[in-house]
Amino acid sequence: THQAGMIGVTILLLIGLYVFFRFTRIGLAMRAAASVPESARLVGINTSWMIALGWGMAAAIGAIAGMLIAPVVFLEPNMMGGVLIYGFAAAVLGGLNSPFGAVIGGFLVGIFENLAGTYIPGVGNELKLPIALALIVTVLVVKPAGLFGRPIVKRV
Repeated sequence: THQAGMIGVTILLLIGLYVFFRFTRIGLAMRAAASVPESARLVGINTSWMIALGWGMAAAIGAIAGMLIAPVVFLEPNMMGGVLIYGFAAAVLGGLNSPFGAVIGGFLVGIFENLAGTYIPGVGNELKLPIALALIVTVLVVKPAGLFGRPIVKRV
């Protein structure tokens, strides 16, 4: 029941963030301040306040994630280390500039890690974290933008 609750809270949080960033004035202002701060300042958006609000939202989401994962892992100062590596692997696999790709990347990392732990001999629970690290290196070598990411091209 705890894992089903974690999935439910995560889905609700993802839907809430999508609606916030897509349909509210503050969410659109945050997106504008993050993508082109100079232009956002020219239209009257306080970019420093938007950045502070973004950090506050990130802290709140991190606190929710910590509360959800604390009953599963042993409570200690480094308890989120493995979760952060899996999250980074998901973001790199899906694409660092694609929120939808990061969600799909998370599912793919979980599926790949469990399949490798099941079907590759010698890979148990101890070697699941190096699989995520190898996945990060492989994706960065083969397709640095990720599966759903677009390479950023800047003209000089």
